Amino acid sequence: MSDDTHMLESLNEESHRVAVFEDDGTSAWLYLSAPNDRKPVADVWVHNRIEAPPSSEIKSYRGGPPPAAAGYTEDSSICLDPTNHCWSFAWDPKGEAVALYCDGHPVAMLVASDRRGWSRNLRRDGPWGNVWSDSRYFSCIQNDG
Repeated sequence: MSDDTHMLESLNEESHRVAVFEDDGTSAWLYLSAPNDRKPVADVWVHNRIEAPPSSEIKSYRGGPPPAAAGYTEDSSICLDPTNHCWSFAWDPKGEAVALYCDGHPVAMLVASDRRGWSRNLRRDGPWGNVWSDSRYFSCIQNDG
């Protein structure tokens, strides 16, 4: 596990929800809070900073958000240093959905009504979230035209 961490957050003034992108040096997750609260109501895995461990080893990562297991992601999606990238958020007009961008490209998305979000780095749906959906993204985030 790496000692360096990276965190970015955004408060939506309309919904009073907070989006948090947090990389703890092992894996990175996107969280969306309840209105006027820091408690997450939705989350999705964004990337690993380490090689994807076998599913049988995931329990050893208790105490923090686990990296995605082998079979759910590929090692080609490892982000060795998140500070080498430009991270940003885009909200839907009502603040009920948020997308995380890496270098101008959407990589993860959360919708308040769905516990698990969508990630471009997932290869199959599971406990880390859902495989990216362009149609869901365009209907939630890019719905203004």
